[in-house]
Amino acid sequence: MRGMRRNWFEYHCYEGEDSNDAELWHHTHQRVKVIKKEQDCDQTKMYMVQFVDGFKAVVFDDEILSGPEENERSDYVKI
Repeated sequence: MRGMRRNWFEYHCYEGEDSNDAELWHHTHQRVKVIKKEQDCDQTKMYMVQFVDGFKAVVFDDEILSGPEENERSDYVKI
């Protein structure tokens, strides 16, 4: 991992309620705790993370950020 100080998450996949990862998208721009490194997927590093509300998921390395100033996408807005 590029640094243990990274503790923010930004979702980088399909943003839609019909996505299999919609719950993960709903957690974009929230703080996370990296629990462990997972098996790499096609040479892409992946990590198990836990959000403040207890939700756990496996995310890509580039979705774990140092802080909210690194966000590239809009916040999730519940419709």
